[in-house]
Amino acid sequence: MATFQEFAEAVLVPIQLFLAMLGMGATLTVSDFLKVFAQPRGLAVGLGVQWLVVPALAALFIALFSLSPGWAVGLVLVASVPGGATSNLFTFLGRGNVPLSIAVTTVTTLACIGVIPAILRILAAPYLPEGFAFPTLRILRDIALYLLAPLALGMVIRRFWAARAEAFSRWSIRGSVLCILVIATSSLGSGRIEVQAYGWGPPLVLVGFLLSIAIVAPIVVRLLGHDDADATAIGIEAVVRNVGIGLLLLRFFFPDDPDANGHILFTCLFYSGASGAFALPLLFRGRAKAQALAESEEAESESESGDSESEEASAESGSTT
Repeated sequence: MATFQEFAEAVLVPIQLFLAMLGMGATLTVSDFLKVFAQPRGLAVGLGVQWLVVPALAALFIALFSLSPGWAVGLVLVASVPGGATSNLFTFLGRGNVPLSIAVTTVTTLACIGVIPAILRILAAPYLPEGFAFPTLRILRDIALYLLAPLALGMVIRRFWAARAEAFSRWSIRGSVLCILVIATSSLGSGRIEVQAYGWGPPLVLVGFLLSIAIVAPIVVRLLGHDDADATAIGIEAVVRNVGIGLLLLRFFFPDDPDANGHILFTCLFYSGASGAFALPLLFRGRAKAQALAESEEAESESESGDSESEEASAESGSTT
């Protein structure tokens, strides 16, 4: 099982990301992105939640529970990584603002080269080894291969094969979900994620951290005057994070500290495995809100149509008289 787990992490993780972004791209056009950047408040709020609200919650949990260095750095590392491509999939299924979700994912991923070291230095400085080097070229390569390239390819498919784009997107997303299920199953089966490995304290802290993000992020978005579609997108974006980047950074930041490595690895894997469960309520709430809005608009349209027909009938009656 350990060998299959290595295969899952090395092969299925990038395939899942590629398929998710390919499926999302096949539902989008250039005009969808122009609408988001033409109204940058939504993007600004999303970036603020990712770069300010989530790290602030991490700092609060570290202080409240007096976390030891390994757990503290693990929590900060999870809080500093960008939203993952899976968040775009959840937003799509939850009928949230998909272009906004992808825009936030793209910007935070591109900026993570500077943002992650900055957040780590601010919140976890006492625990970081001297002179760590950020793997810039590796991150840039992964961004190009697993985020931007499949997104652009999907949009090309939508542009030139519009009739088949919906079915193509649907099967790409199904393939992505299948990969997620296989990765999660292999992680549990290999013993890499064991809830009781370090006692119940760390898992409960992580569950509380996830719950706080799932509650606070959408509230912040709505308080700033944005609609439910934006709240769904940004809330899911805040919960579902690209922990794969965190796992990549682990081997560069803490190569000589096995205890800290164990704590950070557990934090990343547990968060990755549990985050989907906390995104689902946001997904279902988003779908319910979107359905209610659609029904309301349909009823309003029918009412206006009925009023128009009534006016026309009255006018004809008056003309006959």
